[in-house]
Amino acid sequence: MKYYLLLLITSALWGGNFVAGKFLVGHASPLALTSMRWLLAILCLIPIVLWKERTLRLKKEAFASLLAMGLTGVIFFNVLMFQALQYTSADNVGLLSTLNPIAIAVVSYFFYHETLAKRQWLAMFISLLGVMIVMTHGHIETLLRLHFNIGDLFMLAAVLVWGLYSAFAKKAMKWHSPLEATFWSGVFGTIGMLPFTLSSFSIKTIDASFAFALLYTSFGATVLAMIFWNIGVQKIGGTKSGIFLNFNPLFTALFAYVWLGEQMNGAQLIGSIITISGVVLFAKK
Repeated sequence: MKYYLLLLITSALWGGNFVAGKFLVGHASPLALTSMRWLLAILCLIPIVLWKERTLRLKKEAFASLLAMGLTGVIFFNVLMFQALQYTSADNVGLLSTLNPIAIAVVSYFFYHETLAKRQWLAMFISLLGVMIVMTHGHIETLLRLHFNIGDLFMLAAVLVWGLYSAFAKKAMKWHSPLEATFWSGVFGTIGMLPFTLSSFSIKTIDASFAFALLYTSFGATVLAMIFWNIGVQKIGGTKSGIFLNFNPLFTALFAYVWLGEQMNGAQLIGSIITISGVVLFAKK
């Protein structure tokens, strides 16, 4: 149960990430934002890893998997997400992110032959239906009128990349703890980005809102969320962890209601209950 709670907290942290990310894209390029986010995250992780693990030693058996984690989860996913937010709405990004559990399930099947029972496929569908109700404010027919643009395609690519990241993370954590795996994947990803970032690095304006959003995405949505996510993948597997990503848009809608004054209607509350029911059914033994 405690691992499910960690994954729920992870979802809450990432739920607010779309709001912060939408604001940040107006201040710097996707590559610059990703580099700043992970540089701050690594600086936070160094003392935490040394305190908890007593060492920063990298095991050679895990090198390839950690490098792949850095490429997929640190570079490609973040750049694609920020790129998507430049061209499409945060709502569309949140909606497309609900495909993450399916991407993880498919990739996990091909990598590790993880399979789902019929009950779990049904639960995944129920949870996805609930998310659709929340995102469309109860008017699911509006999905038929959605106009997809290049930003939506970037987010679809990000969803596939996240499935690959989760598969590589499971392999890397045969030799490293979730904390170490998060740190080293961040190091490799950041090193890979720096040559491209330094040549074109620029920030338009720096104010209190920008600083807060950057700190949130760096510490909350990166350090804490990535550690919690990797613990979940290690302990209960990528496919089971993936179903909790359906909470992301629910938390996004909730934060918008509390902090931005956006309204939630009865259909959204019903959709939230349906989503939670689907997750409970999926996780039930």
